[in-house]
Amino acid sequence: MRTDNYSVWMAAGTLLLIAPEVSLSERQAVLDSLLYAQLVANKAVGSRFADYPQWYSRYRHGLSARDWILTQLFQDTHTPSGRASMVAPIQPLALWLEGRHAGASSVVEQGLQALGSTQGGLDIFRPFAFEGDASGTRIALEIGLVHKGPIIDMCSIALQTSLLLEQVTIEQPLYANTIQGDVLIKGQSAQLDCALFEPRREELRRLIERKQQERCYLLELGKKQGGNHE
Repeated sequence: MRTDNYSVWMAAGTLLLIAPEVSLSERQAVLDSLLYAQLVANKAVGSRFADYPQWYSRYRHGLSARDWILTQLFQDTHTPSGRASMVAPIQPLALWLEGRHAGASSVVEQGLQALGSTQGGLDIFRPFAFEGDASGTRIALEIGLVHKGPIIDMCSIALQTSLLLEQVTIEQPLYANTIQGDVLIKGQSAQLDCALFEPRREELRRLIERKQQERCYLLELGKKQGGNHE
């Protein structure tokens, strides 16, 4: 897999790494579909931080409703124990994507650099992926690779830590004794049925444009911003 010239976008709580061969229309279909599915899940069950398994189920259903054919599903749940350092939140996601596409971990690293180097990028992304209060921080974030088709491979993590919000980052390892409850890892691969999607493309685009005016959900990272979407 080529690992250069990927563009980096955020779609609410999903960080997307988009291969250079993906067309503009394919990219827009991915961005609009993912944001739509997240908004539908929010409306149906509330915040992703409250009950991630239920939220994720509605999110996945939202993608299917927008003509995405799910080709692979993955789930892992474990409870950390002892004081041994746990991996950083990003690490299991990068490993799963690497298993799907050799070289993916390098692309993920480039994506994190783009997120950190974009003025205001982290400030916009973090509220979608991190939620904190006096009891600690809840994390629910997703990383995805997009290839021509369009085809998406995405992996997410959800957990709660006793650390305060300002102490938690995507890349910082978390000690097991700070984790509260289970760590959930969910992966999915999907391909868009373009023939079914096209008749409803413009309707979806108009909806997402209205949502984008209310809040910055879609943002290109790692380059000077001339606009947030097509």
